[in-house]
Amino acid sequence: MRFFCGIDGGATKTSCLIADESGQIIGLGLSKSSNISIVGVKTMLDNVKMALDKAVKEAGIATGQVDLIFVATAGGGSECRRRLIGQSLRKLGFSNRVYVDSDATAALMATTLGKPGVVTVSGTGSIVLGLDEDGVYHRVGGWGYLIDDEGGAFHMGREALRYALMAYDGRGGETALIERIPEYFNVNSIVDVVDLISLKRIGVVEIASLAPLVLRLWKTGDRIASIIVRRSCLELVRATSAVIMKMKLRRPLVGVRGGVFEGDADFTELFFRLLKRRAPSIRRSRSKFKPVFGALLLAYKEAGRPLSRRLMKNLFESAFSRAHVREAVLLHG
Repeated sequence: MRFFCGIDGGATKTSCLIADESGQIIGLGLSKSSNISIVGVKTMLDNVKMALDKAVKEAGIATGQVDLIFVATAGGGSECRRRLIGQSLRKLGFSNRVYVDSDATAALMATTLGKPGVVTVSGTGSIVLGLDEDGVYHRVGGWGYLIDDEGGAFHMGREALRYALMAYDGRGGETALIERIPEYFNVNSIVDVVDLISLKRIGVVEIASLAPLVLRLWKTGDRIASIIVRRSCLELVRATSAVIMKMKLRRPLVGVRGGVFEGDADFTELFFRLLKRRAPSIRRSRSKFKPVFGALLLAYKEAGRPLSRRLMKNLFESAFSRAHVREAVLLHG
């Protein structure tokens, strides 16, 4: 019996699925972040190994029995990162075939299930990835939180801090962010938040966690929050439109993934409404699978196992059959 493993390394958690050659999901493992840009190489490797160890334990097999491991993680699309992560995993004793790629690749597979299409990801960062009819990938964005990632949660949180400080200085519009951000971090003023950032007690993940607050204030009519949300959404629309133009599909299939979209249906609807104005012919993906499911499909694909109807049917049924697997594999709503 052959076994396949898909791992999705996100900014907040790492998910690992193991399935057999017939499409039965037999193991699930979860651990903390394995985003190498946020936690570094050592912690990333530790958390990938922890998730895998939990999954093989539940599956009742040894790690060495896994035919192929597909690791999808932020930054995994670059040749340098791919080589670094692959070599590091082998040093940990992974004798298995290990493939490393971008987390966006797994998100795209989960969205289109192998068909040509586009995924727009807004998590801690943001990226848009498309696959055309010739099997060629097209990417826009995702160049990291320091210089890019507009429309992601970190971008929203950073903008919220910037506008709150402008309001504090008297050089920007009034906004509830000036009170709500200090409340969120349990300090007295926005200046105290700046101190925490300087002391590195608030970092990328904490700033990104402000995005839901911005989205809530948007819905109350806060003008500054509305500016941040609309501009963020427009940046995602521009990036998605750029990928669609490159792909030259008549009726492109488009889906969304990432915590910003998954946590706020109104933001998702705004995105599709604005995108339809630029690309009226798009079709909206109805797939509800999370990127870890896409990583598992990519493991089969890299191992040369065709994604047949029978295999996909078994995987779907297996994903729905157990509550804890269903929770890990399927989006809410």
